Amino acid sequence: MRELTASAIVALHALHLMMQRNMAVTLEDIQESSGFPRELIRGVLPELLRGGLIQRSSRRGYVLSRAPGEISLQQILQAVEESRAPTAPCDGDFEKCDSRASCLLAPLCREADREFVRTLRSFTLAELRHQPPGVPNCLDPRFRAEAT
Repeated sequence: MRELTASAIVALHALHLMMQRNMAVTLEDIQESSGFPRELIRGVLPELLRGGLIQRSSRRGYVLSRAPGEISLQQILQAVEESRAPTAPCDGDFEKCDSRASCLLAPLCREADREFVRTLRSFTLAELRHQPPGVPNCLDPRFRAEAT
């Protein structure tokens, strides 16, 4: 599996909180719930807005722009992550591999990439509904928020 960036993890936490609370969530709410730095959250929210995943509330804060079951992990990653060049010859990204025509592992990489994309498309925010809001965040597992 490709490593998720800090922005992707923050986005998932923010969207999860919006889904759980089913009401407007502020930057402060996200920080209190997740323990992420304000600057990191502040950088992610505009990306989620541009990606059409959230909208500003008529009150203070942000809400999901559509039902959680309509927001795929792929859409979340596309909204917040830049396309990254591979670090190893192809980093398992078949489409970016220069030697895929002669690579022994090309069939494996092609299938792994297809399955990864299929999983991103099929996994939605709604599938995280039963995860409690107070679980440790992935960037700093020592931080455990109080369940709200």
